[in-house]
Amino acid sequence: MMKTLTLLVSLLVALATTGTVGHTAAAPEAILKNAVIVEGRYVTLGDLFENAGTRDGANVAYAPSPGKRAIFDAKWLYRVARAHGLNWRPLNMKTRAIVERAGQEIHRAEIVDALMSEFKNRGADDDIEIDFGGRSMRLYVAANRPATVGIESLNHDPNTGRFVATIAVPAGDPAAQRLRITGRVFTLVSVPVLSKKLYRGDVIRKHHLDWKKIRKANVLRQTITEAEQLIGMAAKRLISSNRPIRQAQIRRPMLIAKGGIVTIRLSYANMSLTAQGRSLDEGSLGDVVRITNSQSKKIVEARVTGANRVRVQSLSASAVN
Repeated sequence: MMKTLTLLVSLLVALATTGTVGHTAAAPEAILKNAVIVEGRYVTLGDLFENAGTRDGANVAYAPSPGKRAIFDAKWLYRVARAHGLNWRPLNMKTRAIVERAGQEIHRAEIVDALMSEFKNRGADDDIEIDFGGRSMRLYVAANRPATVGIESLNHDPNTGRFVATIAVPAGDPAAQRLRITGRVFTLVSVPVLSKKLYRGDVIRKHHLDWKKIRKANVLRQTITEAEQLIGMAAKRLISSNRPIRQAQIRRPMLIAKGGIVTIRLSYANMSLTAQGRSLDEGSLGDVVRITNSQSKKIVEARVTGANRVRVQSLSASAVN
């Protein structure tokens, strides 16, 4: 009886041991990553799932373009998981994974700099402006690639300034992202402008002036382009700051006020006569104004020679008597 019991226990132990050894452990449950950032051209199984095992490096989809994202829905994810033997099921049909590809943004200024360099290499002026007409440009290059801009082609009409260019990012890469862009190029010139607004009669001094670059096509015939044309001149009326100034906005400073007392001088032969009078007009240097002689009450025309000083035009001494 004892031998039979011992044999039965031994058999049960053997069976238990055999069952443990022969049983294959269940694969661990895969866990979906809901948001992923990748750098390469492909999305791998391991990018989407934790516990992907030896298949984690398998490519399962193309990655979106740099700076872009792609959304993978529940059905697609389930098919991929089953195809690779993963222990995973979506919780519901709203389950999804968002994959974004890391990228470096190529800013508008970098594209402008590349175009300006190309234009200057072709003999353009140093001061130019490139206008894309308000077009929005957002380019990205992969995070593991150089963020460089190359100009593959450039056609330019010098009469209109219009151009068509093909740019490549990264520069010199056969697999680069390419973009065709159009725009206009303008030559710039520097013109003097006021650093602050001046009012009627204010005299323009050197410290009032700044320089501003504007498109050459916008320079009108009367636009003042030299500081020497402004210094010492007076504003005819209010002149705003930071705007090109026209000849019609300035005049020589008023040296004689209307109604002001002036000294009248007449020189002829070896004689010089002076008298006092009252100006009927305002005038600046070189202007001809009407003067009333204070003694004779005669009205004469005289040329302004300085502050409250005039010289009569007539050679007759009666002009000052």
